[in-house]
Amino acid sequence: MNYLLGRLPFLLEIVINGFFVLIYTFKKAKQAPELLAQLPLELIFQHALWVIPLVLFISLTANFLKSDGFEDFIRRFIFSLIIFVPVLITWGDIEFVYWLSAVHLFSTIISFYEKAESKKPDMASGTSSFLFRLKLHPTQVVLLSFAGWILLGAFVLMLPVSVNVGRSISFIDAVFMSTSATCVTGLATISLVDDLSVFGQMVLLVLLQVGGLGIMTLSSSLAVIMGKNLQMREQVIMHDVLDTSSSEELLDLVVNVIRYTFAIEFVGAIILTIGFYQEGFEIGQSIYYGFYHSISAFCNAGFALWNNNLEDFKFTPIIHFTIAFLIIFGGIGFSVLKDVSQMIKNKRPMRSLSLHTKIVLVTNTVLLITGTMYLFFGEFLHLFQDYSMWEKFQVAFFQSTTTRTAGFNTIPFMDLQPHCIYLMILLMFIGASPGSTGGGVKTSTFAILLYSVKSTLQGRQEVEMFERRVPAQTVVKSIAIFIICLIVVSIGVLVLVRVEPDKSFLSLLFEVVSGFGTVGLSLGITPFLSSVGKLCIISMMYLGRVGPLTLILAVGSRVVAQSNVEYPEGKVLIG
Repeated sequence: MNYLLGRLPFLLEIVINGFFVLIYTFKKAKQAPELLAQLPLELIFQHALWVIPLVLFISLTANFLKSDGFEDFIRRFIFSLIIFVPVLITWGDIEFVYWLSAVHLFSTIISFYEKAESKKPDMASGTSSFLFRLKLHPTQVVLLSFAGWILLGAFVLMLPVSVNVGRSISFIDAVFMSTSATCVTGLATISLVDDLSVFGQMVLLVLLQVGGLGIMTLSSSLAVIMGKNLQMREQVIMHDVLDTSSSEELLDLVVNVIRYTFAIEFVGAIILTIGFYQEGFEIGQSIYYGFYHSISAFCNAGFALWNNNLEDFKFTPIIHFTIAFLIIFGGIGFSVLKDVSQMIKNKRPMRSLSLHTKIVLVTNTVLLITGTMYLFFGEFLHLFQDYSMWEKFQVAFFQSTTTRTAGFNTIPFMDLQPHCIYLMILLMFIGASPGSTGGGVKTSTFAILLYSVKSTLQGRQEVEMFERRVPAQTVVKSIAIFIICLIVVSIGVLVLVRVEPDKSFLSLLFEVVSGFGTVGLSLGITPFLSSVGKLCIISMMYLGRVGPLTLILAVGSRVVAQSNVEYPEGKVLIG
């Protein structure tokens, strides 16, 4: 209670600023809901001219009284002062107040993750951030973080500066695009080229970069890089997010996440810039396209700056092969990248790789080859009939790669034969690997399920892979994840079939699996979905990114007391 009273100015600032930014955003976007349209908006905006500066002044005063002196106050709240002074100077300019309030609201939301260190002897290690003070379960923090970024991105996309002249984005489309970017999916109900300005495209790029790394991973990585120590509760959350077992391993992996991400994206961007320049684009355009598509590919997002995606570059190896390998690197997981790089650096044999790395690499390779060969021969005399052998291989390899949760395409998927489309649905459902930027049930889960079936058929009690025994708890968890994902996808298909009766079942199944697997591929029906259909796909993308098991653990995170009662076994007939 004392904590909440002490944070009252902070909460008041969030509510006042948030309400003002929300209704003014709707007004600027000309998409105000009926409830907001009935409010006396002009009166609210007039009062905002003095209420917002007053709230900022109260917040600054409260923070000054709580600081360890003037120097500490300036160091921690200089940004609020930078916002407050122009608000006073431009008194009466509602447009200027709006932009400053929006920027300050964004910085305030970021402070949810911050931890203010205190030098006072009577205080422990500092004041925990608001988000951690709520005593949320780690999975609940992840869910709220993604939901918050999605809503924030949606409001920014609705601003006039985010769209081209004469264009506007409805609220449902803004939420859809923000969800697609934050959940690194790539499905789009609008055109990135025709509807979004360069600013709007950059908003999507920031959202997909944050979503690809993971919000908690990104904030923890920045904290470590800046020399701050992760507190115990933050470490518990990161252990859960990155699936690590020790603090040393956690800190090492957190730093490597940022290192590998920006290094790979930078190299990919340089190669793509060269490729686009060779295709006749100006150097400025080539750099922009290179960096945009490199980040989009590594994050497995699939957003392209052409209405036909990458179909114009299906026979340009320097572009589509670079993007394909960026997809692969982003989809195998950061722990695998670290393990492989350490093996190469220390010149260790391949048998020294961890069991997880072996499973991921082998499963990814098998699925990639299987998809490539099936598409190569399946469309050999159909869609690929006019291509040369080398061109057939290029197109088949890229499509097999992109179904691993990326979302790019170099051919129109509507022209594929139904059996090839169904194969892509299976590959999208499996998805990428744990700890990566992709979604799906994950390759390791799929591999463990196959080996558990093999062990059952052989009459073995334990699952063995690469001369290692897989813990029974891991096998049970894999089965649970697979079944939960099947249920979620089935419900999503059921809803879409009900609300979209004019569309084919195969296209609806493809859309749901693509959304749930955070893939971003479509048979062309995404822009034509109803509002309910869009909400369904939004839910699929959100669940696919955070994980159904994460959602269930977040909702049912109540600690269950250990029972001392052990019940006798009962026989159940199966099979």
